[in-house]
Amino acid sequence: MRNPDEQARPDDPAAPSTPRSTVWQGFLGTASVVAYALLFELARSLVINSLGDSTGVKVLAGTLRWLSVLVIVAAAVYVGYRFVQWYREKVRVTEELALLADLIEPAPQRATAHRCSGPPRSTAALNDRIIVAVLRELPVRDFETAALLAVLDAALDAPARLPVERLAAPPTAAVLLGELRRDGIVNTAGAQRYCLRKVPVLPDRADVRGGARWPAALTALVHHYADRSARWATALETVRFAAGARRWFEAEEPYLCTLVHRCAELGAELPAAVVPELARIGDALDVWYARIGLEENHAGLAADLCALPGLNDHVLHRDLARLRADRLRERPGRYRPRSLSTGLAARWEHRAALRRLERPGPRELPAVVAQLEASWWLLPREDVAGEVCALINLAVAHLWQGRLDAAKDRLDLADALTRTGRDPDGRAHVHETMGLVWWVRGDAAKALHRWQQALGEYRVMADDHGIARCLQHLGSALLEDPGHAETLLGPGLSRLEVTRQVTGWLATARRLHRDLRYAEHYAAQAEAQLGGTRRTGLRALLDRTPSHAPLTEIDRWPLPATDPPD
Repeated sequence: MRNPDEQARPDDPAAPSTPRSTVWQGFLGTASVVAYALLFELARSLVINSLGDSTGVKVLAGTLRWLSVLVIVAAAVYVGYRFVQWYREKVRVTEELALLADLIEPAPQRATAHRCSGPPRSTAALNDRIIVAVLRELPVRDFETAALLAVLDAALDAPARLPVERLAAPPTAAVLLGELRRDGIVNTAGAQRYCLRKVPVLPDRADVRGGARWPAALTALVHHYADRSARWATALETVRFAAGARRWFEAEEPYLCTLVHRCAELGAELPAAVVPELARIGDALDVWYARIGLEENHAGLAADLCALPGLNDHVLHRDLARLRADRLRERPGRYRPRSLSTGLAARWEHRAALRRLERPGPRELPAVVAQLEASWWLLPREDVAGEVCALINLAVAHLWQGRLDAAKDRLDLADALTRTGRDPDGRAHVHETMGLVWWVRGDAAKALHRWQQALGEYRVMADDHGIARCLQHLGSALLEDPGHAETLLGPGLSRLEVTRQVTGWLATARRLHRDLRYAEHYAAQAEAQLGGTRRTGLRALLDRTPSHAPLTEIDRWPLPATDPPD
């Protein structure tokens, strides 16, 4: 086909304008700084010795001396900047390790839904149990052991304002939990989980919520899950904990959504301290939804956050919730901290560009690219995941334009940003997209290598959608060009056996990601190739050769990537 990059000349203003930090690193390296300073000082001495001590010579000599000073100052500024960046990265890594230090991954099997069988039974015999009345007014009925202990501890420690709340000698949370279990007020609902079964009739709702114990208990409950979800969202972006984080979110996401929704229903009664904690839960679920390909306002979560009273006092959380709920019509303004406001503005620009990229026309693509570039420039440099996401989408836009060199340039930069271990899932996505670039260029060997590489990385991260896409890429590639079967499956397989293995890949891809656009088409194509070889009747009983019936799951995974092809 015609090379689409023929029109992208080096002096083309639409060519990529990616900065190259290595230029500055080379210029401001220690040896270069000394060399430039000596060169300017030598030139100054030569000018004075050769041309005398005239006014013009003095001006030129002074200029050369200031140039040498400027080089040294610029080097010092750069070294200081690099030190600050290094220190910030060290702090970030330390905080991340602290968050992940005591995480315990859920069991490999998916946890069953934790729901109480019915509402708790009201009984007047418990009317003197104020702590149980507090539990009655919480927005959920089942609790993890750690969450319930935190709630009981906060309710016991809260200052009492109502006479009925005055406890002579309040027990500890653990002792109180034992009493609640013994009296049948709570019972176990699975491993390390309790369900509220009996509640008092009095005091009524207004008295309980008007006291100090209920706000403290609700704040403790939401804080517990905000802290847990934030830590597991961080774990979701690590190789070590990604699979466990996926299982945790699969089990807890309905519970978290219910908690946010019922807190939003409280309206003006919601304690002010709960609002930022609910926003933290929204941030964590936003990371999870992005990982599994769901929309930002899935289950109406962003809309619930927008309805929280007092959200206007938290400008960043408010604008972010509105953006996810598609209610932020104008680009957000600047406010402090600057990095957060520019990051939010970058996300707004990025979202607007992606909307235009869904059905781009040839004339609209340059504007989309410009908007994606603007989003990338706005992102804080420490937001590596945001930069990688923007660069990948820029590469996709360049692929739409047919500018393959520009797309590769963006992906090379994203690959460089993730070499230190930051954003491993984004790195896998970079390799997957690079495979598309090589395939369009006609280099199938490099494309398959990149997809093999991405598939291995997605499997380590337990990213089902990424695994599904790579299986679709590899399966469709073998259908188009069976000559590469040895690279993916090893030697000695017939063409029909290769096609049969492809049916297993595509069946698994459809199961892992039901919205794959072309898996059904390629699966039908593979099954059609096998259809002419199926044996029926007496022939099927007598023929001892292996069957080539389509597979419904993977029999042999694609081989892992080895050294890149020449």
